[in-house]
Amino acid sequence: MPLPTLPPSAAGLLPQGRIAFRRFGIYEEDLAIDFAGSDTPALITRLLEQCAQDPEGQLPPGFFRELSAGKRLECLLILAAGPQRPAFSFPFGCAACGEELELELTLEEISSLQQQADQIEAIEVELGGQRVAFRKPKGRDQEDWARTIFQDEGEAARAMLGALAVRGTTAEALDSLAFDRVDKAMDEADPLVNLVCQVSCDACGEQNNLSIDLCETALGMLSRLQKQLILTVHRLASHYHWSEKEIFATPHWRRNEYLELIAAGRHS
Repeated sequence: MPLPTLPPSAAGLLPQGRIAFRRFGIYEEDLAIDFAGSDTPALITRLLEQCAQDPEGQLPPGFFRELSAGKRLECLLILAAGPQRPAFSFPFGCAACGEELELELTLEEISSLQQQADQIEAIEVELGGQRVAFRKPKGRDQEDWARTIFQDEGEAARAMLGALAVRGTTAEALDSLAFDRVDKAMDEADPLVNLVCQVSCDACGEQNNLSIDLCETALGMLSRLQKQLILTVHRLASHYHWSEKEIFATPHWRRNEYLELIAAGRHS
């Protein structure tokens, strides 16, 4: 699975080569991922690094930590979708009439949104009569913030926006009104992070604003792939009495063949 198109700021970090993502949920190392941990940014980095195929050693150290939050989400969704690339489905009820609705988003639609967002390098917001510029948060920013204990939301917001301000202000000059304006501008410039889709109800015509957590969606799908791998190990170990090492020494396609034989009840 190829890496997505990189934004202009990151394109120079990666020479042309055969870099791609492998499928998650096939190899023994995929069992070592802890989806129950609280450090989501570090989890995303580990997943991307672990599944990156770099035969020519071209990936710079910390490459995925330097990508924007939205671009990291796009990469994570590529892993979750896998080679089959099914549409992501989001069922919900109409806010007005309760009709059961479903929104489907393809990986191509999500990537198109992100490619448009990639063209925005800096976000400018008018605060106190001056134009203030902020950069988008990167993976390393998210990891740093996840490891920091803040006294309250105000301190957290000042620290985060202070770190992202590239010119025109300081953290001390940021108040609650500034937080709201910058937050809105960030959402518009990096839409995958807090994605909101408008869906019209066919039954009553109501326009629904559907908030979608793409990170939670992707991690949930990857966690289920891990559980399937655990179940595969359990079935093969129970039936053939193989060790984990012996199971993972067997190619993925052959493991599937053995599982089909077990399901069919073949004993000879």
